Amino acid sequence: MMNLTFRRALRLSTPSIISIVGAGGKTTSLYQLGREYRQDHPQVLLTTSTHLGGEQVQAADNHLIHSGEVSQTLAQLHHQQGLLCLTAEWDSQTQRWQGLDTNLLHSIAQYAHRNAVPLLIEADGARCRPLKAPAEHEPAIPDFSEVVLLVAGLTPLGMPLTEEWVHRPQRFAELSGLALGETITGEHIVRVLSHPLGGRKGIPAGAKSFLLLTQAETPSAQATAKRMALSLLKTFNAVMIAAKGNPSPFPAAQGTQPCSSADFLTPYQPIAVHQAIAAVILAAGASSRFGEPKPLLSWQGESLVHRAARLALEAGFHPVMVVCGAQGDLVAKAVSDLPVRVVQNPDWQSGQSTSIKAAIRALGDESGGALFLLVDQPFISLRLLQALLERHAHSLAPIIAPLVGDRRTNPVLFDRQTFPDLMRLEGDVGGRAIFGRYPPQWLVWQDERLPFDLDTPDDYRKLLEMDGEPN
Repeated sequence: MMNLTFRRALRLSTPSIISIVGAGGKTTSLYQLGREYRQDHPQVLLTTSTHLGGEQVQAADNHLIHSGEVSQTLAQLHHQQGLLCLTAEWDSQTQRWQGLDTNLLHSIAQYAHRNAVPLLIEADGARCRPLKAPAEHEPAIPDFSEVVLLVAGLTPLGMPLTEEWVHRPQRFAELSGLALGETITGEHIVRVLSHPLGGRKGIPAGAKSFLLLTQAETPSAQATAKRMALSLLKTFNAVMIAAKGNPSPFPAAQGTQPCSSADFLTPYQPIAVHQAIAAVILAAGASSRFGEPKPLLSWQGESLVHRAARLALEAGFHPVMVVCGAQGDLVAKAVSDLPVRVVQNPDWQSGQSTSIKAAIRALGDESGGALFLLVDQPFISLRLLQALLERHAHSLAPIIAPLVGDRRTNPVLFDRQTFPDLMRLEGDVGGRAIFGRYPPQWLVWQDERLPFDLDTPDDYRKLLEMDGEPN
């Protein structure tokens, strides 16, 4: 397991208004994010648009109860610090603290914005079930939410679709195509999570959405969670897989139920964070020393640029970009049968840095990082690309690069946190120029042919004489 916080995994560097919905760990996530924000914010607000149980509010530093005017509640906030839980009054019939109404939530959100205070809102109910499908009136996500975190537990995998495992099983059946009583699989959960009336329901336009798959304590659950995550990358900004970590430091009463302090105060440990990672194939140079366009050289039945793009697609990178320059039309034609994005770099003569910056500008905010491949490095393999992608999912390291023996080589994967520094590169330099600021995490690789590149026609002749596939 990686040593990551929720905030780093979800890239929550600034105070945000976050609504948490779904089932299988909402309150745990609420408090875990709250404690993490509390480390560098004097005040963090927790609240609900639905309800919270009696034990659930006791874990806060202070519990504020709104029972009068909005102005009085806001005045109370100005004089409090710490992890503050704000609810309406106690409902003796449901035995729960009631959520805040819409007008008060809007006022609290305005207060949070003015004072740079993180505001975390539990915006759904699941009756302690690990999985759910929303009813017509659910979830209760405020329209001003900037981030929505959808939680789904994995313990129902392999279990029958019944009320014991799923809140609102009939609704889950309608969205998943599964009949009541039949066995729940990862595919069924994916159908519900990606459905506009399921996991996507009620997410405000413009809000970032993340999925948290919890209860991945076993290797089998983790393998299923990874398959689910990869199929949902176009639905959510990122998918985090987590399991319960160290036991809670808070005392817990014996015989407590799943929604009690014995469970929700035990933190999650992120196992992996899957997100869209781009692959950028740098193919803009004139190959003047070589004498002919290197991207168009043929090896094993296809051009080098086509091979690089195909392998990146097969490895799971998205989007795959080809940066063109000197032979732009010819290179674009060579990959025209592949679902890649061609980026023209009119400044290619000013050096490799211009191609890197052209790719990052074209990416915008859609990717969590980018792998940069040189088109003249033929022994890059599918297995290597997959290993780089997997290492990033388990570490979110700023830079990951292969190491063959004691030799550093390409391709290099850069997390998006490095993009501002890459955008400051000038001239004929590549990403290695920022290695001093972000020490790379090295991926040890055993194929001694990996560093081989094509600088001269003699190198190409050697390549054609070599046997075997890259490792």
